[in-house]
Amino acid sequence: MSVNPICFLSTRGREMNIDLKLIKDYLEENLSEAEFHYFFKSNATKIPAANRQIEKARLSLCKNFKNIICMDSSIPIKIPSAAPGERRILSVAPYDYIFNEYLNFVENPEKPPKKTFFRCTHVIPGAPFITNLLKEHYEFEQAEILSDICSPFSWHLSQEPCRKQMRQDFYTMYPQAKGKKILSLLLVNQGNKETDDNEVFLDFPLKEFIEKMGEEWFFITNSMDILNMSEILSFDYFSHIACMKNQFNINNLLYVSDMLITNSSKHGIAFVPTKNPVYCLDYGDKYFSKYMKDFYPSLYFEKAADMMKINFQKEILSEDEQKFYREFSYDVKENPCEKIAQILLI
Repeated sequence: MSVNPICFLSTRGREMNIDLKLIKDYLEENLSEAEFHYFFKSNATKIPAANRQIEKARLSLCKNFKNIICMDSSIPIKIPSAAPGERRILSVAPYDYIFNEYLNFVENPEKPPKKTFFRCTHVIPGAPFITNLLKEHYEFEQAEILSDICSPFSWHLSQEPCRKQMRQDFYTMYPQAKGKKILSLLLVNQGNKETDDNEVFLDFPLKEFIEKMGEEWFFITNSMDILNMSEILSFDYFSHIACMKNQFNINNLLYVSDMLITNSSKHGIAFVPTKNPVYCLDYGDKYFSKYMKDFYPSLYFEKAADMMKINFQKEILSEDEQKFYREFSYDVKENPCEKIAQILLI
């Protein structure tokens, strides 16, 4: 069956994220006759004339392509309603702005609904929390909200063959981790003067933390602060810790992790369906951190030293963890990429 050309879109300064890459790979394999186009240009540069040209191109693209797939608010309300056969698909990525919007609505519940995604025809929220946020505080023209499937990234990293392959790659790079459980500390926006927060690691007892983990755990991180601290450790400790220096993709790190600590809502929420522990470290002034502090304080660390509270022998989920999983995970049985392919063929 033929399918109209498909355009992947973002004008919010974002390149193709992991969800869109997985969707693209699936469609290329299963809709081999499809023609793919890509438009990833920010319309919020410091050059007004360039912004106007990019906005003009965006409007033209959205009016002319019958199949559009995006991850953010790049489909403008200014375009006409979708005609029969047109598909404007939004796979919601749980970026930090999602939690900003939620906190704003909590503070001002009478705030009118937003029309950010008004022209979308199909929406994959990826988590019950986002589904409820969209239904309660966003207005849609005619969208079908697919509130029973996870995000493409969550589905993919929950598949054992994918995890097995990533583990093999990981052990090749870090052979000392083989046979151990993996604790990952993953931080985003490091080195940004506006968001960097070195005080978070002040008084963090790295040596004592590694000793507390025990023999069955391995600590992997991309934190530059931990890297600097680790330089004074004796050689014996490096059988239980490694600092990444761009050797291993941070998205791939989620496939091998048995526990995740992060300041990234995108990675933290995608990881939830694995049913492994997730904690938030307050690094870089994130709205996700504010949300976790207010609603899940037992899963929130204000300082790195608070990570000493982790119980590495715990096997039963706490009440907060069970609630967190219910709020941020859907069943991973159905492949969302397959669902998108079905939508495009209707």
